[in-house]
Amino acid sequence: MTKARGWSLALAAMLAGTAILAGCSDKDNSNTSASPKEQPATTGTSSGEADNGGADISTYRKLKVFTVGGFPQTDTDAVIGEINKYLKEKINAEIDFQGLPWSSWAEKMTLAYQSGEQVDLTFAPNWADFANNVAKGAFLPLDDLLAKYGQGITDSLDPRFLEGGTVDGKIYAIPTNKEIGESHTIMFRKDLIDKYGFDVNSINTLEDLEPWLETIKEKEPGLAPIWLSGSGSDTLSYFDKTKVSVEENFRYELVAGAPAPIVLDTKTDKMIVNTMESDAAIYRIKLYNEWFKKGYINKDAATTKTSAEDALKAGKTWMKFGSDKPGSDKEDSSATGIELVKLTGNDPEISTASVSNSMMAIGRTSIDPERTMMLLNLLHTDPYLVNLIDFGVEGRQYVKVEGQPNFIKLPDGIATRTDTGWAPGIEWMFGNQTLTYLWEGESADKWEQFKLYNERAHKVKSFGFNFNTDAVKTEVSVISNIVKEYRPLLETGSLDADKVLAEYNDKLKANGIEKIRAEAQRQYEEWKAKQS
Repeated sequence: MTKARGWSLALAAMLAGTAILAGCSDKDNSNTSASPKEQPATTGTSSGEADNGGADISTYRKLKVFTVGGFPQTDTDAVIGEINKYLKEKINAEIDFQGLPWSSWAEKMTLAYQSGEQVDLTFAPNWADFANNVAKGAFLPLDDLLAKYGQGITDSLDPRFLEGGTVDGKIYAIPTNKEIGESHTIMFRKDLIDKYGFDVNSINTLEDLEPWLETIKEKEPGLAPIWLSGSGSDTLSYFDKTKVSVEENFRYELVAGAPAPIVLDTKTDKMIVNTMESDAAIYRIKLYNEWFKKGYINKDAATTKTSAEDALKAGKTWMKFGSDKPGSDKEDSSATGIELVKLTGNDPEISTASVSNSMMAIGRTSIDPERTMMLLNLLHTDPYLVNLIDFGVEGRQYVKVEGQPNFIKLPDGIATRTDTGWAPGIEWMFGNQTLTYLWEGESADKWEQFKLYNERAHKVKSFGFNFNTDAVKTEVSVISNIVKEYRPLLETGSLDADKVLAEYNDKLKANGIEKIRAEAQRQYEEWKAKQS
């Protein structure tokens, strides 16, 4: 049995997006939601229903939708134009699409929530300060709206997902319908794996990679053996099997809603500060420092804004981070135009974080929450709309594979999805992923594989617990800024680990980490008492 990831992944997840995810899950956990091949062909019409709940939609609305990804995209106007034509017909609304780059997204959204800017629908995953934003009143409670205008969501979404968007008994965000558990991995260029005779099945711990890294450093001097980005989400914790974590049976769990230094020690059932009390976290940080000194990590890791995926596509490295869900190596190979193979991660686990790592919320400043919920319901029920926002316009960004209406491919003469003008990598963010097309080369039984993947997933000990930061929001805000300051140094090994750890821990102690830990423990004990 494995446990949810601790220090490293918590830091990465708190500050930026994770690897591209896609998956499926249904209401009765049998994962039998209709896949695209079971849907009618869509050429501008759809089987998805706009659940208007008897509401008057005669007044036109322009809904402001915020998300994050590989933006800007060169063909955004064409794609959003087609989306707006369709939404005008369905719910008499259009969207003002705000696609933000990872580098500025967190700052932009903080300002939007604070300034009272119109925010109708926004990407609001648990790792992006979701609970704190709920406490500040940034999002509307959705229970009544969901009941009136979101029947398609409740009919298709595994009810366990809704735990992720629930705070103090109220739903504040709707998760994406995808894989319900998660497992992470590292992917490598297949041509170099073959060239040097590497066996991906031989890698059982992170340390097992070291001979590979040494080979790439010596024989491929133009490539960084490991590419990290301190300003982004890339972290070696995507493959969490260090020797120490394996020996300890992955005993530390993330605490949904809590700042990154707080984790649950499942052996003692106590909240701890991981960089002070977790041998596994301290060992990992020191390992990063050793690898940086050996030249296995790019020298500008602490400051670069170039992601591992972008560095891979630019020929600067041979690896990227990703999800270990079924077919993820094929998905990422298609997205990058580079054939990749992946390491086998841990068995997928269901945590409050995993069911809430991709969610949409309706902003407190929404001009029409009812119409926004109708839009969100369409994203969970309408295959035409979901594929349009995920993959772009048929004939421009993709074409159907002849004789296989559920499969798509790039148009002739187009080498990669990036070249089509619409490849922001947002497939894991919107609606119901079981409604999406498959790329040529993917397995026809992809969704059946996801069913087995989900069946293997197990709940972590704290599943359903969500830390409410309201009582310590001042301390959480300060601690979050300290994490942002030190994460690039600790996560990339760029400076002496002992020195940086000492400075970091001193700042945590001086700015209320113990008060936060105590409050998290108190809430956890109350939550446990209600579970019996």
